[in-house]
Amino acid sequence: GYYKPLNEILTCFKSVWPYNIPDVYRIHGGPPTAALDPTLDLTYEYIANFTKDLVEFFDDEFIHLGGDEVIYSCQRNKSSIAEFMKKNNISDYPDLLSYFIVRARAVIEKLAPKKKAIFWGHSNILNVKYREDDIIEYWGVSSTIPDANAKYPNHTFILSPNDFLYLDCGYGNRYGTSSWCGNIKVWLKMYLFEPTNYTIPENRILGAETCLWGEMNTDYNIDLKLWPRMAAFAETVWLPKREKEVDLISLITRLIEFSKRIREVGIAVNSIVSHYCELHVAECFQKYNKSTLFDEQDLP
Repeated sequence: GYYKPLNEILTCFKSVWPYNIPDVYRIHGGPPTAALDPTLDLTYEYIANFTKDLVEFFDDEFIHLGGDEVIYSCQRNKSSIAEFMKKNNISDYPDLLSYFIVRARAVIEKLAPKKKAIFWGHSNILNVKYREDDIIEYWGVSSTIPDANAKYPNHTFILSPNDFLYLDCGYGNRYGTSSWCGNIKVWLKMYLFEPTNYTIPENRILGAETCLWGEMNTDYNIDLKLWPRMAAFAETVWLPKREKEVDLISLITRLIEFSKRIREVGIAVNSIVSHYCELHVAECFQKYNKSTLFDEQDLP
């Protein structure tokens, strides 16, 4: 935000990413856009001080260091960054991001040597360099997971492909227009996501994670966005890989029972199916005589 002590280490301080709605209006307001200046020693002093607080309060094995969606245009507009890149033979902005990751990683290693670093990964930053013991949380679309695996064949992954596991998709953005990531990811689509189907061997998959970004969430709607989709997804990642086709009647019956239990303790949960089909699951979901009834890519 507009926290002045950070002004020195930020590029695009107080700038806003404009947003167009065709034939309606162009938005110049909204949250500020900013990126850390990776060329300043002061940036790494700030990271060190921030890390000291994290280490004091959290004893987790892992620390997530972000590392994606850097707005390169902010860095292009600062002449001192261009001069630094030339002086240090840094050819482009992805290389500058790699430089930042190396230095930030060194700060963390000094203060918290036992913590394992996690970085965001995406198809548009596959040329960023990581240490082989760093963990990549990949949020690009599922079809690009094999590309990430080919680029980083020795790394461990957490999989969060946005076309399966982004819970905020489909609800619209903060300006009242369409969601960037398409339709709502329904509970059955999330259930059908199988992490081992994308070329990465199981021993290099730390896990999978759903993501619910906070711009449009409140105390009143967050539970409805989480449940029952999280329950369906949890069953997929906590149990062994399915070797048989999905037994929808059994799955829906379990989800109905789970929903009843969390409602009893005051947690809001969305409907799984219609109330009629909750009462008559076997009638609504009669088995169709086709072995490939469900394909995860066919669902919205």
